[in-house]
Amino acid sequence: MKKTILLLLLTFTFNVSYAQKKPEGKFCNTQEGRIQYIKDYSTSSHDWILKKVERVPPETEKYISDEFRDSIATRNESRYKKVVNNPYFFAWKLRDSIQKFQDEAKNGYFHKGNIKNSHEAEILFYTNLLDKNSDVMENYDEYKIFDNKRTKPYLDSNDSYSRGFSKGILKIVIQDLIVCSFKK
Repeated sequence: MKKTILLLLLTFTFNVSYAQKKPEGKFCNTQEGRIQYIKDYSTSSHDWILKKVERVPPETEKYISDEFRDSIATRNESRYKKVVNNPYFFAWKLRDSIQKFQDEAKNGYFHKGNIKNSHEAEILFYTNLLDKNSDVMENYDEYKIFDNKRTKPYLDSNDSYSRGFSKGILKIVIQDLIVCSFKK
């Protein structure tokens, strides 16, 4: 019951706060404004995760990245199991997916240069962001399973609500931007 009330309260709070920040003016009427709006939104949309999840030491990050890539490329199950059992693996995977999401938000639209229709490129950019965000949420779920096995997890039940809102909010923001893109 408490969780339901909290969820309703958070939903109401989101709807009120987002309604005040909906894209309008140049952020709705111009393609440059819409792209800037989503870039600004995306750069901070996963900050709450980055503050909660442990950082991976640079040497360990390089090791996991290289070993994971090579274990997949060579289909070496022993190497794969070893790297997945690294205590930083799930934090690395989650942080890496957030970085890829942020990179797409910052630069993704500009890599659509081979598409002549700028409106089409804009819509593809939004769908790519949703795809990258889906990867973040999937990696968050894997991290949460790993984290729950710890004596003292880093994440708590409130983080699960935040996860749901991160996924849902981005979808709503992008839907609003797509609607804006069709307004003349």
